[in-house]
Amino acid sequence: MVALLHMPPRFRDRDFGMSCDGIEFREGTATKEEIQAHLEECDTGFSPRLGAKVNIAEYSEKIRMRAKTFEAWSGKALVGLVAAYMNDSGTRTGFITSVSVANDFKGRGIASTLLDHCINRSRQEGMRAVRLEVSLGSGEAIRLYKKRGFSELERRATTVSMELEFSDNRQL
Repeated sequence: MVALLHMPPRFRDRDFGMSCDGIEFREGTATKEEIQAHLEECDTGFSPRLGAKVNIAEYSEKIRMRAKTFEAWSGKALVGLVAAYMNDSGTRTGFITSVSVANDFKGRGIASTLLDHCINRSRQEGMRAVRLEVSLGSGEAIRLYKKRGFSELERRATTVSMELEFSDNRQL
């Protein structure tokens, strides 16, 4: 289990890594099959659907093999996932490839907690910034990223690229 450096109000002052809702936060423990099952469950929540853009089985394998994963678990079920690549030693820029929370667990601060942990880990890994790309139709996600300090880099027809630059070693 991984200690979280910042937690939304619902997760503060609780046992190490646990919430009042029984959510356990971990890093790097999900299997390819668990990632795939979670992404398939969340598929229709992506705009456009994730399955319309990628082969979810292949994408899950890539995440498991190459990304750092920040996970929320309810019992044995993976209910929240942030996956990020932190391997660009040239620009030292991380890239968040996926943010998802199962429908029954939305609105509990899970995405915020996972995102904050990902940002802190990016800093610890020596990244200077972290980027992501999000659909313009995902207004709620864009608001979350802006609240976390991300700024827009570029708008395209259907997506917006966003970046959070680290100006210091402050952790969330």
